[in-house]
Amino acid sequence: MERIVRSLSFRLAVTYAGLFCVSLVLLFAAYFWLAVERPLAVIRTQVNGEEAALSQLYRTQGLDALAGQLRQRARGSPTDDRAFHALITADGKVVTANLPSWPSTPRSGFYQIEADIYLEGGEIDFSSLSRDRVFADGTRLILGRNAERFEERERAALAAFPMLIVLVVLLAVAGGYLMSRAIGARIDAISRTARKVMTGRLGERVPAHGSGDDFDRLSDTLNLMLERNEALFQSVRRVSDSLAHELRTPLSRVQAHLEQAAEAPDGGTLRADVLESARGEMARLQAIFDALLRIGRIEEERHDIGFAKIDVAAIVRDAAELYEPAAAQREIALSVSGPARSMLEGDRDLLFQAVGNLLDNAVKYAAPGSEISVAVTEAEGGVRVAVGNDGPPLRPGEAERLSERFFRGSEASELPGHGLGLTLVAAIVRRHEGEMDIASNGRWTSVTIALPRTRPSPRSE
Repeated sequence: MERIVRSLSFRLAVTYAGLFCVSLVLLFAAYFWLAVERPLAVIRTQVNGEEAALSQLYRTQGLDALAGQLRQRARGSPTDDRAFHALITADGKVVTANLPSWPSTPRSGFYQIEADIYLEGGEIDFSSLSRDRVFADGTRLILGRNAERFEERERAALAAFPMLIVLVVLLAVAGGYLMSRAIGARIDAISRTARKVMTGRLGERVPAHGSGDDFDRLSDTLNLMLERNEALFQSVRRVSDSLAHELRTPLSRVQAHLEQAAEAPDGGTLRADVLESARGEMARLQAIFDALLRIGRIEEERHDIGFAKIDVAAIVRDAAELYEPAAAQREIALSVSGPARSMLEGDRDLLFQAVGNLLDNAVKYAAPGSEISVAVTEAEGGVRVAVGNDGPPLRPGEAERLSERFFRGSEASELPGHGLGLTLVAAIVRRHEGEMDIASNGRWTSVTIALPRTRPSPRSE
């Protein structure tokens, strides 16, 4: 119970109840003014006007004229707006009256006079909203109008209002309690899932009720985040395994070479060859670490990048010209198609390296005597560069992982390379806020990068 009372949902419910009560008071005040006070004010204004006119009549024409006018006023008034009066002389003689009784002494301001009429064993309720006027000679005039229905409204409203307030408060508190329990149960489900994930159970997901409400949308968002985190964790685990595998072989070779060098005679040819092999393995290790550092700098935007207007078509042609001799050695036909110019904002060196890495992979993995196609196309809002080659086929699910660090297709695992080329290309493309797509159809593999024309916005801190 204490947890529910201290919960945000319960406090919001109580706050809502308070606002609802205030709104109810304002609505009640508006109703009371429209249904009671305003009609009574109209009656007071009417009686005041009649009093002024009748007083003028008394001063100009006398008592008999006033009495006649009062009787005519009473006869001509409808039941709901029944007119009441009493005209008493200074010596207490009643000249004319249709009120059953009245106060013996004059009163100031407006006051109520019960004017019920008994007819054929029944009672007709009237309540005269009246006021007194005493003339200079002591004659007393009482004028009023029926206000019974407005007084009934007033009594009913004043009697019902306290009960309404109590009922609203009780319903609001009960509703807040139930709402807090419902919301608390959904929040507890999210908290339990989070605690399970914290213990290492990355496959746990937040349950959704299927109602499509705010909590279901939050659950879907959190589940997407958990799936992404699980995928990233698995990716890091695979990268760690791949890194250990990639480093184990060259380190073992370096150790073996150093042991051979230690056993070889000083100055011997064998020792020089062994040391040269060790230096080669160390250079390979250095290349791996350099590539990892470069990818990290690009992904974290720590790499100095100079955006400017560049011609992507020219960059592709230059890269193809650079790799054309290597392709010719393997009797691979390298073709480039696309517009003469294709301008966008980007870093020329990074994009040249990205296209170069794609061509390097294509030349490395393409079958001898096959072909490599490079196509530059104008896309809506950007430029697309596609590099395709007839290389080792990809198994299902491998295309999505080719941009992971050290991942290589199962058919290309024996070929030379570190498995970092496409990772670097993906980092460069993301730095330009572009997209990279890898597709394989049989033996034909195509890597497409889509780059926007405008300079990407800087990442907010």
